[in-house]
Amino acid sequence: MVGGRGPGGDALNSAEIYDVNANEWIPASPIPLGARASHAAVLLPSGEVLVAGGGNSHLDGLNTSALYHLKTDSWTDAGSMNVKRNVLTLTLLEGGVVVAIGGFNAAGAETTAEVYASNQPEAGWIPLLAQMEHGRHGHASTLLPSGRILVTGSLEGSPGRVLKAAEIFHWSSTSWTYEAEMLEARFFHTATALPSGEVLIAGGYSSPHAMPRASAEIFRRDGSWEFIAPMSSARVNHTATWLESGSVLIIGGSDGAAVLNTAERYVP
Repeated sequence: MVGGRGPGGDALNSAEIYDVNANEWIPASPIPLGARASHAAVLLPSGEVLVAGGGNSHLDGLNTSALYHLKTDSWTDAGSMNVKRNVLTLTLLEGGVVVAIGGFNAAGAETTAEVYASNQPEAGWIPLLAQMEHGRHGHASTLLPSGRILVTGSLEGSPGRVLKAAEIFHWSSTSWTYEAEMLEARFFHTATALPSGEVLIAGGYSSPHAMPRASAEIFRRDGSWEFIAPMSSARVNHTATWLESGSVLIIGGSDGAAVLNTAERYVP
């Protein structure tokens, strides 16, 4: 666990590790490149953890990134991204390639993406020429079995409009294609890859000033969308985790009025 916001709302630079066998949390070295929240992190094939972006304010983002080394409890600089990205996503592809997608900064929601090849760290972050159709902030990025990345939803602009838009990134051609829109506009939702090759989309906001949604939908393998039964509670900023049983465990979040301590399961 690294960064986030403390009780006073300020961004943190501290880190901790959960020891499963001892059932306890152990302090880790703080990230050296600045306190941050709404950043992204991904576990690399090497066992290192790449942390990138985020911000220490609600108005701008950071472009810094760092690698955490578990064996030495230390951090090294992983280079600066080409743009600042707050509320970005990081998606790991085969071969240790990480794709940083979207996020926002003082200029607005980013349409750009860039890549970090963990087997060639000296190359740093490389911007992609192709850009998305829409700026992405509060979106979700989901790796499909084909190796493509499905990007869904966003809060775009100010005061902001919420998008139904979905796009797919093709690593083989480093290009984007526009997909059929979701049935409901969303941001700060969850998107969980299912073994079937489909994607479960749940909750999130559908308007900047509205209550969260309980609705859920499935991205089918033919590129279509289908509503399924809604969750028992409206949720935003929750988590959704695929279990080996084949179901998806959804935990916590907020219903717009209170933080939730409830959990529920989606069973395909």
